[in-house]
Amino acid sequence: MSGSRSREYLWGRSSSNEDAVPLHYPLLAVLAIAASIAPTTWLLSDFHGYLVSGAVLCLVIGYGVLFADIRIRIDSAFLVLFGGYWVGLLVHYLYLPNPSLLQYIFVTPITVFATVVVLPRFVADRPQSFAMGLTLLAVLVMGIGVLMLWQFHTSGIEYSWVGEEVMGLYAIRTPSVFANPNTYGFFMMIGSLAALYTVLVRGGLIWIAALGLCLLGLFMSEGDAAIFGFGLGSVLVLSGRNRILSFVGVGASVAAIYAMIRVGHFSEVMQTTLMSRVDRWVLSLERLALDPLWGIGFVDAGPEIGGYTGPHNSYIEVLLHTGVIAGMLYLGALIYAAGCGIRNRWTQWTGFVVGTAAGVFTYMFFESLILGGLSTSSVVLGLVTGLMLLPDPKREHGRVRSTASEHSSRPPVVERTLSRVFSVRDDGIESSSETEETN
Repeated sequence: MSGSRSREYLWGRSSSNEDAVPLHYPLLAVLAIAASIAPTTWLLSDFHGYLVSGAVLCLVIGYGVLFADIRIRIDSAFLVLFGGYWVGLLVHYLYLPNPSLLQYIFVTPITVFATVVVLPRFVADRPQSFAMGLTLLAVLVMGIGVLMLWQFHTSGIEYSWVGEEVMGLYAIRTPSVFANPNTYGFFMMIGSLAALYTVLVRGGLIWIAALGLCLLGLFMSEGDAAIFGFGLGSVLVLSGRNRILSFVGVGASVAAIYAMIRVGHFSEVMQTTLMSRVDRWVLSLERLALDPLWGIGFVDAGPEIGGYTGPHNSYIEVLLHTGVIAGMLYLGALIYAAGCGIRNRWTQWTGFVVGTAAGVFTYMFFESLILGGLSTSSVVLGLVTGLMLLPDPKREHGRVRSTASEHSSRPPVVERTLSRVFSVRDDGIESSSETEETN
Protein backbone atom coordinates (compact mmCIF):
# COMPACT_ATOMS: atom_id res chain seq x y z
CA MET A 1 0.00 0.00 0.00
CA SER A 2 2.83 2.38 0.84
CA GLY A 3 4.47 1.65 -2.53
CA SER A 4 1.20 2.39 -4.31
CA ARG A 5 0.80 5.64 -2.42
CA SER A 6 4.38 6.66 -3.21
CA ARG A 7 3.80 5.97 -6.89
CA GLU A 8 0.60 8.02 -6.87
CA TYR A 9 2.41 10.78 -5.00
CA LEU A 10 4.99 10.93 -7.79
CA TRP A 11 3.01 10.02 -10.92
CA GLY A 12 -0.50 11.02 -9.88
CA ARG A 13 -3.82 9.23 -10.18
CA SER A 14 -4.33 7.03 -13.22
CA SER A 15 -7.62 6.88 -15.09
CA SER A 16 -9.51 3.61 -14.69
CA ASN A 17 -11.21 3.63 -18.11
CA GLU A 18 -8.21 4.22 -20.38
CA ASP A 19 -6.88 0.65 -20.34
CA ALA A 20 -9.63 -0.50 -22.72
CA VAL A 21 -7.94 1.40 -25.57
CA PRO A 22 -4.44 0.49 -26.83
CA LEU A 23 -1.74 2.84 -25.54
CA HIS A 24 -0.24 3.29 -28.98
CA TYR A 25 -3.37 5.07 -30.23
CA PRO A 26 -2.74 8.41 -28.47
CA LEU A 27 1.01 7.97 -28.89
CA LEU A 28 0.50 7.98 -32.67
CA ALA A 29 -0.90 11.50 -32.32
CA VAL A 30 2.16 12.50 -30.29
CA LEU A 31 4.36 10.91 -32.97
CA ALA A 32 2.61 12.95 -35.68
CA ILE A 33 3.25 16.16 -33.74
CA ALA A 34 6.90 15.17 -33.19
CA ALA A 35 7.32 14.44 -36.91
CA SER A 36 5.77 17.81 -37.77
CA ILE A 37 8.79 19.48 -36.16
CA ALA A 38 10.89 18.28 -39.12
CA PRO A 39 9.81 21.01 -41.61
CA THR A 40 10.54 23.77 -39.07
CA THR A 41 13.86 22.58 -37.63
CA TRP A 42 17.35 23.72 -38.54
CA LEU A 43 18.44 20.06 -38.47
CA LEU A 44 16.85 19.22 -41.84
CA SER A 45 16.26 20.90 -45.16
CA ASP A 46 12.73 21.97 -46.01
CA PHE A 47 12.35 19.15 -48.54
CA HIS A 48 13.43 16.39 -46.16
CA GLY A 49 11.41 17.90 -43.33
CA TYR A 50 8.20 17.94 -45.37
CA LEU A 51 8.95 14.41 -46.54
CA VAL A 52 9.24 13.12 -42.96
CA SER A 53 6.08 14.84 -41.75
CA GLY A 54 4.05 13.84 -44.81
CA ALA A 55 5.20 10.21 -44.63
CA VAL A 56 4.15 9.90 -40.98
CA LEU A 57 0.71 11.37 -41.69
CA CYS A 58 0.24 8.94 -44.60
CA LEU A 59 1.18 6.03 -42.32
CA VAL A 60 -1.30 7.28 -39.73
CA ILE A 61 -4.07 7.34 -42.35
CA GLY A 62 -3.20 3.84 -43.55
CA TYR A 63 -3.14 2.39 -40.06
CA GLY A 64 -6.32 4.19 -38.99
CA VAL A 65 -8.33 3.09 -42.02
CA LEU A 66 -7.02 -0.47 -42.43
CA PHE A 67 -6.05 -1.77 -38.99
CA ALA A 68 -7.26 0.41 -36.11
CA ASP A 69 -10.52 -0.30 -34.31
CA ILE A 70 -11.90 3.21 -34.66
CA ARG A 71 -14.93 4.72 -36.35
CA ILE A 72 -14.01 7.07 -39.19
CA ARG A 73 -16.47 9.97 -39.12
CA ILE A 74 -16.40 13.23 -41.10
CA ASP A 75 -18.57 16.12 -39.97
CA SER A 76 -20.75 17.01 -42.96
CA ALA A 77 -20.96 20.77 -42.29
CA PHE A 78 -17.19 21.06 -41.86
CA LEU A 79 -16.71 18.98 -45.00
CA VAL A 80 -18.91 21.33 -47.01
CA LEU A 81 -17.17 24.47 -45.73
CA PHE A 82 -13.59 23.25 -45.97
CA GLY A 83 -14.33 21.32 -49.16
CA GLY A 84 -15.65 24.53 -50.70
CA TYR A 85 -12.39 26.24 -49.75
CA TRP A 86 -10.39 23.41 -51.36
CA VAL A 87 -12.47 23.65 -54.56
CA GLY A 88 -11.72 27.36 -54.49
CA LEU A 89 -8.02 26.50 -54.48
CA LEU A 90 -8.52 24.35 -57.58
CA VAL A 91 -10.27 27.23 -59.35
CA HIS A 92 -7.47 29.51 -58.20
CA TYR A 93 -4.89 27.22 -59.79
CA LEU A 94 -6.79 27.20 -63.08
CA TYR A 95 -6.95 31.01 -63.00
CA LEU A 96 -3.42 31.67 -61.66
CA PRO A 97 -1.27 28.50 -62.00
CA ASN A 98 1.47 28.22 -59.41
CA PRO A 99 3.66 25.19 -58.51
CA SER A 100 3.53 25.89 -54.76
CA LEU A 101 -0.27 26.11 -54.90
CA LEU A 102 -0.43 22.77 -56.71
CA GLN A 103 1.65 21.17 -53.96
CA TYR A 104 -0.62 22.64 -51.31
CA ILE A 105 -3.72 21.40 -53.15
CA PHE A 106 -2.26 17.90 -53.18
CA VAL A 107 -1.07 17.88 -49.55
CA THR A 108 -4.11 19.52 -47.93
CA PRO A 109 -6.56 16.55 -48.18
CA ILE A 110 -3.93 14.20 -46.75
CA THR A 111 -3.10 16.49 -43.83
CA VAL A 112 -6.72 17.34 -43.03
CA PHE A 113 -7.88 13.72 -43.20
CA ALA A 114 -5.04 12.62 -40.93
CA THR A 115 -5.27 15.43 -38.37
CA VAL A 116 -8.98 16.31 -38.38
CA VAL A 117 -10.53 12.87 -38.97
CA VAL A 118 -8.18 10.05 -37.89
CA LEU A 119 -5.95 11.36 -35.11
CA PRO A 120 -8.78 12.76 -32.92
CA ARG A 121 -10.28 9.25 -32.76
CA PHE A 122 -6.94 7.94 -31.52
CA VAL A 123 -6.83 10.60 -28.80
CA ALA A 124 -10.44 10.84 -27.58
CA ASP A 125 -10.57 7.57 -25.62
CA ARG A 126 -7.17 8.01 -23.90
CA PRO A 127 -6.91 11.77 -23.32
CA GLN A 128 -4.63 11.48 -20.28
CA SER A 129 -2.13 9.33 -22.16
CA PHE A 130 -2.06 11.83 -25.03
CA ALA A 131 -1.54 14.79 -22.69
CA MET A 132 1.20 12.96 -20.79
CA GLY A 133 3.00 12.02 -24.01
CA LEU A 134 2.77 15.56 -25.35
CA THR A 135 4.04 16.93 -22.03
CA LEU A 136 7.07 14.63 -22.06
CA LEU A 137 7.81 15.58 -25.67
CA ALA A 138 7.70 19.27 -24.73
CA VAL A 139 10.04 18.64 -21.78
CA LEU A 140 12.46 16.85 -24.12
CA VAL A 141 12.43 19.74 -26.62
CA MET A 142 12.91 22.21 -23.77
CA GLY A 143 15.87 20.16 -22.50
CA ILE A 144 17.53 20.36 -25.92
CA GLY A 145 17.10 24.13 -25.82
CA VAL A 146 18.78 24.30 -22.39
CA LEU A 147 21.65 22.14 -23.69
CA MET A 148 22.17 24.51 -26.63
CA LEU A 149 22.18 27.46 -24.25
CA TRP A 150 24.72 25.72 -21.98
CA GLN A 151 26.99 25.02 -24.99
CA PHE A 152 26.75 28.66 -26.02
CA HIS A 153 27.78 30.00 -22.61
CA THR A 154 30.45 27.39 -21.81
CA SER A 155 31.94 26.32 -25.14
CA GLY A 156 31.17 29.31 -27.34
CA ILE A 157 29.17 27.22 -29.80
CA GLU A 158 26.88 29.63 -31.61
CA TYR A 159 23.35 28.98 -32.74
CA SER A 160 20.88 31.41 -34.25
CA TRP A 161 18.84 33.28 -31.59
CA VAL A 162 20.56 31.46 -28.72
CA GLY A 163 21.81 33.61 -25.84
CA GLU A 164 19.74 36.71 -26.55
CA GLU A 165 18.07 38.55 -23.68
CA VAL A 166 14.53 37.61 -22.73
CA MET A 167 12.37 40.66 -21.92
CA GLY A 168 15.59 42.61 -21.37
CA LEU A 169 16.41 40.59 -18.24
CA TYR A 170 18.34 37.38 -18.87
CA ALA A 171 20.43 36.10 -21.78
CA ILE A 172 18.58 32.78 -21.94
CA ARG A 173 16.65 32.91 -25.20
CA THR A 174 16.70 29.73 -27.29
CA PRO A 175 14.69 28.27 -30.19
CA SER A 176 15.70 24.70 -29.24
CA VAL A 177 15.35 22.43 -32.31
CA PHE A 178 13.29 25.02 -34.22
CA ALA A 179 14.65 27.49 -36.72
CA ASN A 180 12.63 30.33 -35.20
CA PRO A 181 11.94 31.06 -31.50
CA ASN A 182 8.31 32.00 -32.28
CA THR A 183 7.65 28.46 -33.51
CA TYR A 184 9.39 27.12 -30.41
CA GLY A 185 7.14 29.34 -28.32
CA PHE A 186 4.07 27.89 -30.07
CA PHE A 187 5.24 24.37 -29.34
CA MET A 188 5.92 25.16 -25.68
CA MET A 189 2.50 26.83 -25.41
CA ILE A 190 0.88 23.55 -26.49
CA GLY A 191 3.13 21.55 -24.18
CA SER A 192 2.40 23.86 -21.24
CA LEU A 193 -1.36 23.55 -21.72
CA ALA A 194 -1.03 19.76 -21.93
CA ALA A 195 1.08 19.75 -18.75
CA LEU A 196 -1.47 21.94 -16.97
CA TYR A 197 -4.28 19.57 -17.94
CA THR A 198 -2.21 16.59 -16.77
CA VAL A 199 -1.60 18.21 -13.38
CA LEU A 200 -5.32 18.94 -12.99
CA VAL A 201 -6.50 15.41 -13.77
CA ARG A 202 -3.63 13.40 -12.26
CA GLY A 203 -1.62 15.50 -9.84
CA GLY A 204 1.79 14.07 -8.99
CA LEU A 205 5.13 15.72 -8.37
CA ILE A 206 6.54 14.54 -11.70
CA TRP A 207 3.86 16.36 -13.68
CA ILE A 208 4.02 19.47 -11.53
CA ALA A 209 7.76 19.61 -12.25
CA ALA A 210 7.06 19.02 -15.95
CA LEU A 211 4.62 21.94 -15.96
CA GLY A 212 7.30 24.16 -14.44
CA LEU A 213 9.84 23.11 -17.10
CA CYS A 214 7.34 23.72 -19.93
CA LEU A 215 6.55 27.20 -18.60
CA LEU A 216 10.28 27.92 -18.34
CA GLY A 217 10.71 26.83 -21.95
CA LEU A 218 7.83 29.09 -22.99
CA PHE A 219 9.48 32.01 -21.18
CA MET A 220 12.87 31.25 -22.77
CA SER A 221 11.34 31.46 -26.25
CA GLU A 222 10.13 35.04 -25.66
CA GLY A 223 7.31 34.22 -28.06
CA ASP A 224 4.87 36.96 -27.08
CA ALA A 225 1.98 35.58 -29.16
CA ALA A 226 2.46 32.15 -27.60
CA ILE A 227 2.64 33.61 -24.09
CA PHE A 228 -0.62 35.50 -24.59
CA GLY A 229 -2.15 32.39 -26.13
CA PHE A 230 -1.20 30.35 -23.09
CA GLY A 231 -2.66 32.99 -20.78
CA LEU A 232 -6.05 32.79 -22.49
CA GLY A 233 -5.99 29.04 -22.99
CA SER A 234 -5.02 28.31 -19.39
CA VAL A 235 -8.13 30.10 -18.10
CA LEU A 236 -10.33 27.73 -20.12
CA VAL A 237 -8.31 24.67 -19.12
CA LEU A 238 -8.66 25.62 -15.45
CA SER A 239 -12.39 26.21 -15.86
CA GLY A 240 -12.78 22.57 -16.88
CA ARG A 241 -11.72 21.55 -13.39
CA ASN A 242 -13.35 24.26 -11.31
CA ARG A 243 -14.95 27.61 -12.08
CA ILE A 244 -13.08 29.22 -9.20
CA LEU A 245 -9.77 28.09 -10.69
CA SER A 246 -10.55 30.04 -13.85
CA PHE A 247 -10.50 33.24 -11.78
CA VAL A 248 -7.12 32.18 -10.45
CA GLY A 249 -5.97 31.90 -14.06
CA VAL A 250 -7.30 35.36 -14.83
CA GLY A 251 -5.50 36.74 -11.79
CA ALA A 252 -2.24 35.06 -12.78
CA SER A 253 -2.55 36.48 -16.32
CA VAL A 254 -3.14 39.98 -14.97
CA ALA A 255 -0.12 39.61 -12.69
CA ALA A 256 2.03 38.47 -15.62
CA ILE A 257 0.92 41.45 -17.74
CA TYR A 258 1.66 43.79 -14.80
CA ALA A 259 5.15 42.32 -14.49
CA MET A 260 5.79 42.80 -18.23
CA ILE A 261 4.59 46.39 -17.96
CA ARG A 262 6.90 47.06 -15.01
CA VAL A 263 9.99 45.73 -16.81
CA GLY A 264 9.07 47.68 -19.95
CA HIS A 265 8.53 44.66 -22.17
CA PHE A 266 4.83 45.27 -22.74
CA SER A 267 5.45 48.81 -23.99
CA GLU A 268 8.24 47.58 -26.24
CA VAL A 269 5.97 44.95 -27.77
CA MET A 270 3.21 47.53 -28.30
CA GLN A 271 5.53 50.03 -29.97
CA THR A 272 7.47 47.61 -32.18
CA THR A 273 5.99 44.17 -32.81
CA LEU A 274 2.30 45.01 -32.49
CA MET A 275 2.39 48.31 -34.40
CA SER A 276 4.38 46.76 -37.24
CA ARG A 277 1.83 43.93 -37.36
CA VAL A 278 -1.04 46.44 -37.52
CA ASP A 279 0.67 48.24 -40.40
CA ARG A 280 0.91 44.96 -42.29
CA TRP A 281 -2.73 44.15 -41.60
CA VAL A 282 -3.90 47.51 -42.93
CA LEU A 283 -1.75 47.26 -46.06
CA SER A 284 -2.94 43.69 -46.65
CA LEU A 285 -6.59 44.67 -46.40
CA GLU A 286 -6.02 47.62 -48.71
CA ARG A 287 -4.40 45.28 -51.26
CA LEU A 288 -7.23 42.77 -50.87
CA ALA A 289 -9.75 45.54 -51.60
CA LEU A 290 -8.16 45.96 -55.05
CA ASP A 291 -8.92 42.34 -56.00
CA PRO A 292 -11.38 40.81 -53.51
CA LEU A 293 -12.38 37.88 -55.75
CA TRP A 294 -8.94 36.33 -56.30
CA GLY A 295 -6.67 38.13 -53.85
CA ILE A 296 -3.01 38.19 -54.81
CA GLY A 297 -2.75 34.44 -55.41
CA PHE A 298 -0.03 32.22 -53.97
CA VAL A 299 2.85 34.61 -54.57
CA ASP A 300 5.25 36.46 -52.29
CA ALA A 301 3.14 38.96 -50.36
CA GLY A 302 6.08 41.30 -49.68
CA PRO A 303 6.04 43.30 -52.92
CA GLU A 304 2.24 43.49 -52.73
CA ILE A 305 2.10 45.09 -49.27
CA GLY A 306 4.99 47.50 -49.27
CA GLY A 307 7.97 45.19 -48.82
CA TYR A 308 6.87 43.39 -45.65
CA THR A 309 7.38 39.62 -45.54
CA GLY A 310 3.68 39.00 -45.01
CA PRO A 311 0.62 40.03 -42.96
CA HIS A 312 1.68 37.91 -39.96
CA ASN A 313 -1.99 37.25 -39.34
CA SER A 314 -3.40 33.85 -40.28
CA TYR A 315 -6.91 35.15 -40.89
CA ILE A 316 -5.90 38.04 -43.14
CA GLU A 317 -3.29 35.86 -44.83
CA VAL A 318 -5.79 33.36 -46.21
CA LEU A 319 -8.09 36.15 -47.42
CA LEU A 320 -5.19 38.00 -49.05
CA HIS A 321 -3.96 34.96 -50.97
CA THR A 322 -7.24 33.23 -51.90
CA GLY A 323 -9.77 36.05 -52.06
CA VAL A 324 -12.87 36.75 -50.02
CA ILE A 325 -15.06 33.81 -51.12
CA ALA A 326 -12.56 30.98 -50.59
CA GLY A 327 -11.12 32.70 -47.54
CA MET A 328 -14.49 33.07 -45.85
CA LEU A 329 -15.27 29.39 -46.45
CA TYR A 330 -11.97 28.51 -44.75
CA LEU A 331 -12.63 30.82 -41.80
CA GLY A 332 -16.20 29.55 -41.60
CA ALA A 333 -14.91 25.98 -41.21
CA LEU A 334 -12.74 27.03 -38.25
CA ILE A 335 -15.58 29.02 -36.67
CA TYR A 336 -17.94 26.07 -37.05
CA ALA A 337 -15.43 23.75 -35.38
CA ALA A 338 -14.99 26.20 -32.49
CA GLY A 339 -18.76 26.35 -32.05
CA CYS A 340 -18.96 22.56 -31.89
CA GLY A 341 -16.28 22.47 -29.22
CA ILE A 342 -17.98 25.09 -27.07
CA ARG A 343 -21.36 23.33 -27.35
CA ASN A 344 -20.00 20.04 -25.97
CA ARG A 345 -20.59 19.16 -22.33
CA TRP A 346 -18.00 21.09 -20.33
CA THR A 347 -15.53 18.69 -18.72
CA GLN A 348 -11.85 18.84 -17.93
CA TRP A 349 -11.10 17.37 -21.34
CA THR A 350 -13.42 19.83 -23.12
CA GLY A 351 -11.73 22.67 -21.24
CA PHE A 352 -8.34 21.45 -22.45
CA VAL A 353 -9.44 21.05 -26.08
CA VAL A 354 -11.22 24.41 -26.29
CA GLY A 355 -8.48 26.10 -24.24
CA THR A 356 -5.79 24.77 -26.56
CA ALA A 357 -7.81 25.90 -29.58
CA ALA A 358 -8.18 29.36 -28.01
CA GLY A 359 -4.41 29.52 -27.53
CA VAL A 360 -3.83 28.49 -31.15
CA PHE A 361 -6.40 30.99 -32.47
CA THR A 362 -4.78 33.76 -30.41
CA TYR A 363 -1.38 32.86 -31.81
CA MET A 364 -2.87 33.00 -35.32
CA PHE A 365 -3.65 36.70 -34.87
CA PHE A 366 0.08 37.48 -34.89
CA GLU A 367 1.65 34.70 -36.97
CA SER A 368 0.84 32.99 -40.26
CA LEU A 369 -0.27 29.37 -40.36
CA ILE A 370 -2.77 27.53 -42.53
CA LEU A 371 -4.73 24.34 -41.87
CA GLY A 372 -3.52 21.80 -44.39
CA GLY A 373 0.24 22.28 -44.06
CA LEU A 374 2.78 19.83 -42.67
CA SER A 375 4.45 22.03 -40.04
CA THR A 376 3.94 21.80 -36.27
CA SER A 377 1.47 24.66 -36.06
CA SER A 378 -0.65 23.34 -38.94
CA VAL A 379 -0.75 19.78 -37.58
CA VAL A 380 -1.70 20.96 -34.09
CA LEU A 381 -4.38 23.25 -35.56
CA GLY A 382 -5.82 20.29 -37.47
CA LEU A 383 -5.79 18.07 -34.38
CA VAL A 384 -7.56 20.53 -32.09
CA THR A 385 -10.06 21.27 -34.87
CA GLY A 386 -10.84 17.57 -35.16
CA LEU A 387 -11.14 17.17 -31.39
CA MET A 388 -13.66 20.02 -31.24
CA LEU A 389 -15.66 18.40 -34.04
CA LEU A 390 -15.96 15.08 -32.19
CA PRO A 391 -19.52 14.66 -30.85
CA ASP A 392 -20.12 14.57 -27.11
CA PRO A 393 -20.28 10.84 -26.16
CA LYS A 394 -23.09 11.52 -23.67
CA ARG A 395 -25.17 13.25 -26.32
CA GLU A 396 -24.52 10.51 -28.87
CA HIS A 397 -25.39 7.75 -26.41
CA GLY A 398 -28.52 9.67 -25.45
CA ARG A 399 -29.65 9.67 -29.06
CA VAL A 400 -29.04 5.92 -29.30
CA ARG A 401 -31.08 5.26 -26.14
CA SER A 402 -33.84 7.60 -27.36
CA THR A 403 -34.07 5.70 -30.65
CA ALA A 404 -34.18 2.37 -28.84
CA SER A 405 -36.95 3.62 -26.54
CA GLU A 406 -38.94 4.86 -29.51
CA HIS A 407 -38.74 1.46 -31.18
CA SER A 408 -39.78 -0.38 -28.02
CA SER A 409 -42.95 1.72 -27.65
CA ARG A 410 -44.33 0.76 -31.07
CA PRO A 411 -47.26 -1.70 -31.36
CA PRO A 412 -46.14 -5.34 -31.69
CA VAL A 413 -47.71 -5.75 -35.16
CA VAL A 414 -45.91 -2.68 -36.54
CA GLU A 415 -42.69 -3.76 -34.92
CA ARG A 416 -42.87 -7.26 -36.40
CA THR A 417 -43.71 -5.85 -39.85
CA LEU A 418 -40.82 -3.39 -39.76
CA SER A 419 -38.40 -6.06 -38.56
CA ARG A 420 -39.34 -8.27 -41.54
CA VAL A 421 -39.10 -5.52 -44.13
CA PHE A 422 -36.03 -3.71 -42.78
CA SER A 423 -34.17 -6.56 -41.09
CA VAL A 424 -30.83 -5.77 -42.71
CA ARG A 425 -31.17 -2.07 -41.97
CA ASP A 426 -32.05 -2.70 -38.32
CA ASP A 427 -28.98 -4.91 -37.95
CA GLY A 428 -26.85 -2.15 -39.39
CA ILE A 429 -28.22 0.39 -36.91
CA GLU A 430 -27.67 -1.98 -34.00
CA SER A 431 -24.10 -2.72 -35.05
CA SER A 432 -23.34 0.98 -35.41
CA SER A 433 -24.75 1.69 -31.94
CA GLU A 434 -22.65 -1.05 -30.36
CA THR A 435 -19.54 0.30 -32.00
CA GLU A 436 -20.28 3.81 -30.79
CA GLU A 437 -20.88 2.64 -27.23
CA THR A 438 -17.57 0.76 -27.31
CA ASN A 439 -15.67 3.73 -28.64
